[in-house]
Amino acid sequence: MIKPIIFFSLIFSVVALHANENNTWTVSQASKNNHYNINLQCDHPPTLEGFQSCHLTLSDKIKKIANANILIEGGMPEHHHGLPTSPKIQWDSDTKTYIINGLKFSMPGAWELIFLIDKTKNLPQDTATISFKIN
Repeated sequence: MIKPIIFFSLIFSVVALHANENNTWTVSQASKNNHYNINLQCDHPPTLEGFQSCHLTLSDKIKKIANANILIEGGMPEHHHGLPTSPKIQWDSDTKTYIINGLKFSMPGAWELIFLIDKTKNLPQDTATISFKIN
């Protein structure tokens, strides 16, 4: 009885790993002062191959926020340098998300993306930092 369970567990694990290879990369978190929630979704995990295709959603505790001024900075803290490009964020009314254009990474290691969120109607300025590693 244990052998079939182990066999199906192994098969399920292999299928689950394979399915994750092509999935999008998503990170959700609150901003530093908990004024905003951000959700970063990219077509794939961060890589050194070409530009990243990413979208960002921004919300307060109740609803999505459109047309906010959001800047993106980042880099490799351990190497004391910024991003190799100057990505821009713009609101896309068709997808109801912020599109990130020009985001690229240049070397393996620990990276961070910092989103600077300008004040909105009801909430003050805040930041959100996403840290990750590229192998």
